[in-house]
Amino acid sequence: MTERSNKLVSLLASLDKSQIRACRKLVQSPWFGGNDALLAFFDALVRSIAKGKAIDKQVIWKAATDGKKAFNDVRFRKFSSDLFKLVREFLVQESLAEEPRLRRYLYLAALEKQHPDKLVRGIERNWERLSKTDDGFDANSFLYEHLLEKRKYFLLNYHHRPYDRSNVEAVSASLDAYFIIMKLESAVRVQSRMQTEQHQYDLKLTGHVIDYLDQDATYLAEPLVALHYYMYKMLVAEEDHSYYHHYKDIIQKLADDFGGDRGYEFFQPALNYSRRQINRGNQDFLREYLDVYRFALPRGYVFDDGVLDPLQFRNTVLTALRVGEYEWAEGYIRNYQDRLPEKQRQNAVNFSSATLYFYQQDYAKALGFLRDVEYENITYNLNAKTMLLAIYYETDEIDALESLFDSISTYLHRHKELPTTATEAYGNLVAFTRRLTRMIPGNEDALDALKRDLTERKYVASRPWLEEKIGQFTAN
Repeated sequence: MTERSNKLVSLLASLDKSQIRACRKLVQSPWFGGNDALLAFFDALVRSIAKGKAIDKQVIWKAATDGKKAFNDVRFRKFSSDLFKLVREFLVQESLAEEPRLRRYLYLAALEKQHPDKLVRGIERNWERLSKTDDGFDANSFLYEHLLEKRKYFLLNYHHRPYDRSNVEAVSASLDAYFIIMKLESAVRVQSRMQTEQHQYDLKLTGHVIDYLDQDATYLAEPLVALHYYMYKMLVAEEDHSYYHHYKDIIQKLADDFGGDRGYEFFQPALNYSRRQINRGNQDFLREYLDVYRFALPRGYVFDDGVLDPLQFRNTVLTALRVGEYEWAEGYIRNYQDRLPEKQRQNAVNFSSATLYFYQQDYAKALGFLRDVEYENITYNLNAKTMLLAIYYETDEIDALESLFDSISTYLHRHKELPTTATEAYGNLVAFTRRLTRMIPGNEDALDALKRDLTERKYVASRPWLEEKIGQFTAN
């Protein structure tokens, strides 16, 4: 098989049944293929791919010619090349059908070339309808607006109409908006990636764009600019919560205009910001997270392509429980578990149910659900061990707790792939809980030292629970 033939097979294998049917019509059309031999070659290839068989040139040729012609390698390669071009053209046409703004631009380009006077005069009269975009929350709408306005400038011959007011401001403003949004979007991506990787990025002019928006709010009147500006600010100025509140106000006001995919894209930064604040110990953001999530949930803006992320599912349940919303958490587990990926569903439900019963202090039921959790995932394993630690502490199972201390320490030592922050956090949980179990009532100096050490440690798993238990020990 030649490289072109392999590319052809790869392209055909990527098409679904409806695309295959549409592509076949294109091959059959006299405008493009219209060649019976090429159509037979197409059909033979598609049948072979559908059966999952390895592609054999001789077999394909025989099927395409009904065995009536001897194999011709030159002809085979010609069929492959022609068919590849047609399939590629089909994919272009299919994509173009989904881009009405690009089609509109190409239509205007054709008018400029042909210049039919009656149609050109109609362009100026009906420009608002022709240039209207369908999605104000897609940065590409500003790019298309710029291209359309630029095409309008030449189509209406403004360069030869020196005394008429032209559309140069519209040409420039639409490009400015697109440039600003794309710079902000790139800056947000870089800041997000820097939280998980060590690579450095150099985004030219981005700092100037941010400084400009800090000084002049003109472009912040455009929602998409404002959304990305505050996304960026939430990442680089996390201690200033005003950016978060501005962002939250915008997404809630515009929520009904977003649509599913856009809604998910714009609500996730607010949820992520709250989650980062919670992880830093800012308890006010427990309620913030839940309020935003409950606002987004009925609108479908927490689903990524219709699916719930298992980690966010568990975090949402935990957040609701931490603010005492037990009934809501139970209903959420029951009503939305079917939106979880099938392979991860049962684990997420079992663990979240165990968490629910743990908070309701029904430790027997919590243990029952924990036993059904599969611990292939390191996160599940550590979280389950953390809950077991708390259950054993609450139920005074001291021997089981001591054994678990050793088990967690061994697990952390064995799994070198864990981030150092996670190893430190769970190791500190074990150390502080062990100290707490060995604390002698009335030893205020030891208790003060425990509190001080806990405050000074940056990474501690289950910090709120530890603080609660230390407070209870003090009260006793």
